[in-house]
Amino acid sequence: MHQYYIFLLLLGGLGSLAAQPLVSAFHVSAGEYDRQDTPVCVAVADSLWNNRGELGLYETTTGENRAIAAQWTDGQLCWVMTGATPAGTTRRYRLAPASGTSMAPAFTASKDEGAVRFAVNGRDVLTYQQAPAGVPAGVDPIFSRGGYLHPLLSPAGDTLTRIQPPDHYHHYGVWNPWTHTEFRGRELDFWNLVRGHGTVATQDVTGVHEGSVTAGLTARHAYLAYRDSAVTDNPEQLLEETLNLRVLPAHGDNYQIDYTTEQTNITGEPFTVKAYRYQGFGYRGRAGWNDDNVDLLTSAGRNKADGNATRARWMKVEGPTEHGRAGILFMTHPGNYNYPEQIRIWPTGANGGKENVFVNFNPAQDRDYVMRPGGTYRLRYRMMVYDGQLDTTTANRYWRDFAHPPRVTWEADDGLRGARVLLYTKNGEGFVHDNIPASIAAIRKLGEENGFEVVHTEDPGMFTPDRLEEYDVLVFSNTNNDIFDTPEQEAAFRSYIEAGGGFVGIHSACGSERDWPWFWRNVGGKFFRHARRQDFDVAVVDADHPSTDFLPPTWHIRDDECYYLKQLNPAIHVLLAADLGTVDDEEGHATYPADTFGSSFPTSWYHTTDGGRQWYTSLGHRIEHYSDPQFLRHILGGIRWAAE
Repeated sequence: MHQYYIFLLLLGGLGSLAAQPLVSAFHVSAGEYDRQDTPVCVAVADSLWNNRGELGLYETTTGENRAIAAQWTDGQLCWVMTGATPAGTTRRYRLAPASGTSMAPAFTASKDEGAVRFAVNGRDVLTYQQAPAGVPAGVDPIFSRGGYLHPLLSPAGDTLTRIQPPDHYHHYGVWNPWTHTEFRGRELDFWNLVRGHGTVATQDVTGVHEGSVTAGLTARHAYLAYRDSAVTDNPEQLLEETLNLRVLPAHGDNYQIDYTTEQTNITGEPFTVKAYRYQGFGYRGRAGWNDDNVDLLTSAGRNKADGNATRARWMKVEGPTEHGRAGILFMTHPGNYNYPEQIRIWPTGANGGKENVFVNFNPAQDRDYVMRPGGTYRLRYRMMVYDGQLDTTTANRYWRDFAHPPRVTWEADDGLRGARVLLYTKNGEGFVHDNIPASIAAIRKLGEENGFEVVHTEDPGMFTPDRLEEYDVLVFSNTNNDIFDTPEQEAAFRSYIEAGGGFVGIHSACGSERDWPWFWRNVGGKFFRHARRQDFDVAVVDADHPSTDFLPPTWHIRDDECYYLKQLNPAIHVLLAADLGTVDDEEGHATYPADTFGSSFPTSWYHTTDGGRQWYTSLGHRIEHYSDPQFLRHILGGIRWAAE
């Protein structure tokens, strides 16, 4: 499965296993949702990875340790959280010296004549086609391409995909090209190959792996633009795409496929995916599937007749095969651009009502998707392939496992457990954000889920040396203007920081105490102005921090304010930076920040000025942001770091 990868650092080296005990216990929380046979993968510290050959995974239940089949792959530990794990419950695990012998891998991957074939328990399930496919006799060779999935098989072994159908020779099973793009003022179509604009070619396949829990690969694709529609020689590469493909278990004989792409604009100019009705992650259904025998349903309750151009978290497509009905559940991830994406469905009656099963998650159906020079953009999808029929309750459960996976916490590294956090939300005269109640509730919930106490106040009288001494971190959530009443309160706050205290500032905290230079330095800067509310992109500058290590390289921010600060503290270490090329703000482009920081502006940072541990994010204007799992994890990472 593809989940939020949790990067955790275990302090110190292990040395010899026999020389010192392992710090390796962790627990997995179901969170708000019931779980059933859920695959889990978690990144591990180098100290554990380097000793992986000697370690086994054990689940601790009623004082006993039960061995669990697990797999080490690509710096991660993967296993299946078997059986039912009800919402709100926790399961405990530990890594310890392994006992017994290793078993043959259940999930296998083998290279074979320009393809990588995957199997589960000896059953073929999927082929990634690396080499370009030949075309039918008499068909223009321009239709040939590689880098797609086919055949994709049901658990019973029936083919569910189709390539090169006579009605659309450019359809390739499961594939992911853009249709309507613009580069240097030229329209380029990488979907409709017959137009001769360009193609997507496989450069290489690496990282092929197999094991007891998962098998997968990493493929590099090149978006190649032809110099002329009649000349395909010496094309120009515009995008480099990395496809991470992973096959994972599902309930029974069913299985799942994670399909994650990262596209990097390797040119010096913007590459724009223009709004268009179909493009991106697509699927062409098997021959013989049509209006009369296919059940298509979306998470919004739409079907083949009325689902086109609507938004959905998931789509299921199922129909008849040689061994009965089978289908695929297609899922999209909340981190994707323009989530939940609009979908392209061939509606009832399309293609004459026959051979007409085509679905597509399209992040650029109603708006442009701009890829800036040097920017990397991630999209995540999952498929669950099944025999029989799938009900909506089960479909929602699989989607939640993908979108909101169980949370893994290493117990020895959980510096927040038992900590006390003072949450301060006072506002002086002036604008007061309506998000404050939502932020209070969200941070309290983070405390409940992560074992730290949250005490909320708007009373500046709390700022005395004796009272502040009780807290490990001070969180200023959307404070604004004058928030202290006396010099003594200011002095107590400053002394707390200078004694090594932790500070977290959220959004308008940078607009607090606008006449106090030391406060600006503590936050990292002083509020100047912001662009109007809008969608914009934020680049992850430093992914090696608990507040950013789970984010995609480009974070698509929804309907927020891009803040501009002045009096920036030169000691700040930038974690996130807004891509100003995606911010519509004529005043900002003409005055400040203009090109002060090139085409970016810092959005989140940390520093250790005057002996403290200070972390700040300018994001989080709307109430809805405080129910966004990614934003809350961003805040949690800041609190975790400040508490260290």
